Amino acid sequence: VNRHSTSLGKIWLSVLFIFRVMVLVVAAESVWGDEQSDFTCNTLQPGCDNVCYDQFFPVSHIRLWSLQLVFVSTPTLLVSMYVAYRNR
Repeated sequence: VNRHSTSLGKIWLSVLFIFRVMVLVVAAESVWGDEQSDFTCNTLQPGCDNVCYDQFFPVSHIRLWSLQLVFVSTPTLLVSMYVAYRNR
């Protein structure tokens, strides 16, 4: 992997990964902290707040960003582990 990657590409991937993690850790919780507490339902039926909120926002932004980070990082980690295994 290292033979086919330029130094600029390695630096770019590292910076991009660190930036994604920092945005997820620092900004996501403060921006999208507790969205459900401010959500109001138009009926008084028990459990309506949860059902209405889940219908309106099926995936929270924090979970979406976390899932994206996992999907972006997994191929790189798998290739690196494979190369390390092959070099043994």
